[in-house]
Amino acid sequence: MSRSLSIECDPIDQPAANDPVERRTWSALRIRVGGRTVTRMWDKTLREERSLLYLPAFPIAQWLVENWWTLLNEPSPYAELPKPSPTHLAWIKRHCLRSAESGLLLPALYLFNDGRGIGVEWQADDPDVFKNMPAEFGDSGVDHLDKESTADNLAEFVTEILRRVEELNDERVDQLRVNWRAIRSADVDEASFCAVVARMGVDPYDPSQVPDELAAFVEEAVTDPEWPLARDLTEATQPDWLASQWSWVQQTKARWQLGPMTMRALASADVAELSPSGQGYRLAAIMRERAGLAPSDPVGCFEDVAHTLAEVPFRSQEENHVPGSGVRAAVGWNDKREIVVAGPRPQRVSSLRFLDARGLYHALFACDRSERLVTDAYTWDQQVSRAFAAEFLAPQAALTARTGGRTDHSKVEELANDFGVSPMVIEKQLENAGVAFVEE
Repeated sequence: MSRSLSIECDPIDQPAANDPVERRTWSALRIRVGGRTVTRMWDKTLREERSLLYLPAFPIAQWLVENWWTLLNEPSPYAELPKPSPTHLAWIKRHCLRSAESGLLLPALYLFNDGRGIGVEWQADDPDVFKNMPAEFGDSGVDHLDKESTADNLAEFVTEILRRVEELNDERVDQLRVNWRAIRSADVDEASFCAVVARMGVDPYDPSQVPDELAAFVEEAVTDPEWPLARDLTEATQPDWLASQWSWVQQTKARWQLGPMTMRALASADVAELSPSGQGYRLAAIMRERAGLAPSDPVGCFEDVAHTLAEVPFRSQEENHVPGSGVRAAVGWNDKREIVVAGPRPQRVSSLRFLDARGLYHALFACDRSERLVTDAYTWDQQVSRAFAAEFLAPQAALTARTGGRTDHSKVEELANDFGVSPMVIEKQLENAGVAFVEE
């Protein structure tokens, strides 16, 4: 997390700006992430590349303040960032810089919480899509940022823009100043509350989005917003389901006596330069070797292999009636030094094995502070657990060795049966390995 977000915003004079707020905040703006220039673009008029945007910065400051808590705390609910559509529009408006002002030339830069810090992604424009814009952005990238330093850099930008307009008597400036003061003056308890609520995509300052019942429940039940179990749930649930799902989690914990791990981790969970999928693949390879599995060996009885691997019993228990959606299972260690994965049983055996493998990752590498949840979220640990499960059950190298670089539906079905996973897992593993899929 050594990468940094840099916003250079130098004031310039723009006599043609009639709006005093725009004129005071007209700037030459450059954004960099980890040394790469997000604002690199092709100027259609000059027919050359440039990296500075010339625009009023006030709408950007407004957008940052309006979405402050969700920008820093809400994860992406999608495996890949969504294309603009009515279904995804609300999330995009909260997280894409281009949403700050439709009339400004701004990059498609997304900021969101990825479970470990701030995920950042920027996307190049397709050629000639924005015919009325004077330029199009030509760079794409993905990175991971430290949350505190990112918040500091964004706060410095907002503060600077407010400083430039401090003498203006303007309702927009007054409102921005009031909103920013509320954010910056939040004490620890208020900031924690805002983080939890915003994690679910809710504006903590909008009473219509935070009814009294939700506010009271969060204040009473979620006393530590960074507690792993609380994070897992609030990253995956919807506000309307929070209380009932929290009740299910507590009942499941009590019934199966779930708690944090009772042994040392079998391997270091993190290698800083690896992506979530890279972490999952690395740990799966280590665990397969520890379990005595050859690279091409399928995993037989999952509970037996997990027992051999962890040297403690592994139990997969049925625990139905999870309200709503998003939560797949609770995972932890009981007082008998057993690993327990408890949740609704998928109908397919292959899906159950994948769920148990995701649970095994959490039990071995993510339960150091508390029991955990297997969820539908796309935050760091949940992504690692998916990659771990896929590689542990159906190693990519073993699959590619049996395809000769090409595959079809019948081969996918054959591999799925041999390795005890769903065809979708096989397809994803082969796709990531670059194996060509041909029609039969």
